[in-house]
Amino acid sequence: MDTTDNRTVKQLIVLGNGFDLTCGLKSQYADFYQSESKSKQFDNILVRFAERTMNECPSWADVESNILKLIKLYKQYFIYIQDTEQNKEFEPKYFYYLLRALEDKYNQSITNGNDNDFNMFYFYKFLSSEISEFEERLATYLNSQISDSNYINKSKRFAVNLCLAEYRDDLLRADEEELPAKLTERKLLMKGGEYAADFFTFNYTPVSEDANPHQIQNIHGNIEEKNTILGIDGHGGDDDILEFTKTYRLLSHSQVKERIDFSQKFDCIKFFGHSLGEADYSYFQSIFDGLDLYSAKTKLFFYFQVYDPYRRTEIISQNYHAVSKLLKRYGETFQSNPDHGKNLMHKLILEGRLTVKELDCSLLTIN
Repeated sequence: MDTTDNRTVKQLIVLGNGFDLTCGLKSQYADFYQSESKSKQFDNILVRFAERTMNECPSWADVESNILKLIKLYKQYFIYIQDTEQNKEFEPKYFYYLLRALEDKYNQSITNGNDNDFNMFYFYKFLSSEISEFEERLATYLNSQISDSNYINKSKRFAVNLCLAEYRDDLLRADEEELPAKLTERKLLMKGGEYAADFFTFNYTPVSEDANPHQIQNIHGNIEEKNTILGIDGHGGDDDILEFTKTYRLLSHSQVKERIDFSQKFDCIKFFGHSLGEADYSYFQSIFDGLDLYSAKTKLFFYFQVYDPYRRTEIISQNYHAVSKLLKRYGETFQSNPDHGKNLMHKLILEGRLTVKELDCSLLTIN
């Protein structure tokens, strides 16, 4: 990894799971669940709860939101057993079954209604252990998948694609005849460091050295060190659930060894493959705050891939909605100047600093 600064452009690339999926890695929650459900030894409350709560296309954001749902259900459970008039709609049967399974696993009662503080202490303790167990199994699963040579080759090309996008778009695509010459030119360009980027990745997988990254920050840990992190967003939560936030879990695990300086004047930030889910809003706020996004000249590029041509319109709409929601929520944090927050997105568009577009991924399909 090149830590010298020979860059002609300074760019930050933010990666989500869509990057790995585009490169052929079986990293969806459904893939992991299908693999783990075959193991009778892996009896985990997050997996069991997912069986009843997730839709047909579950995401990792759903897994993380389920952590908060479990905590809320547990609190509602005690309201229910103590005063059913306060929560007539709560149906405890399946959740009670999960709690009894936890009791059997850890040999400790958490379903009696005599001492709420006592019960909550042990429930939180058990839930934390279940999350850690889930994270370890996830790291093991991804390690078993990442050795696939097809994924390795595609991830190399795609990381370079993201570095060159907007600056050398002529090198993002090629036919079979052009491919060798263009790959050679791409390699020379990246080796020179002109287009080296800082990679801020939510994935647990490594970023290819072919992209000659300036810096890499695997914010949620990486599979090479088996220190993957799951958690909930820290905004608006009660103090008693701090230990389940990503921020707390990062701190307690001392995960991040390399940190990107977000106050540097990036020419652009490129996003790819991230759902922009609320669980990660804290990170985006930190990035935007560090940049002073409202006053900066930094351009934002939100890339996506139409992975299903029959759902093209839907996929495009989902991406526009996710970007709009993210920037609207970020604008709401401008407490010292609410008017700036309200017109943030409008300002970015007028200044040509906001782009949501499909990224050419055709180079990945050529051997």
